[in-house]
Amino acid sequence: MVRTVSDWFPDRPPTWGEILPTTLISFSLAADPSVFDTISWAWVAVGFVLTGIGLGPARATALGKRFGQWFRDIGVTGRISAIILFFVVAWGTLLTVEIPIAVIDSFVVGMWAALILYFLAHIAHAGEISGWRAR
Repeated sequence: MVRTVSDWFPDRPPTWGEILPTTLISFSLAADPSVFDTISWAWVAVGFVLTGIGLGPARATALGKRFGQWFRDIGVTGRISAIILFFVVAWGTLLTVEIPIAVIDSFVVGMWAALILYFLAHIAHAGEISGWRAR
């Protein structure tokens, strides 16, 4: 089966519920330029590449599709619980393992850049932004 870039996007346009939080958080990140004082471009690249792979090619694999289906099947409460559990584990890891803040900031900047480009490409591919929720 030949894969194309359009396989990386859902079969629906992005929603305002997806676009607006991304945009608002982007403005808050841009409002604090001190993040860029100690940026490590290598870690920006790592965050960008890993996020780009996760949003596109990895999501289009059989495993990625199964994970996506499971995540939808667990419902809103299950998704919120899974996200909270992820943040608790990540926060606990950050408290026990010493990782320089510049590495974390740089990785997050790379992730955010990939997320913004993904949404821009999704909007361009779909040609619109739909309502607040996916149907």
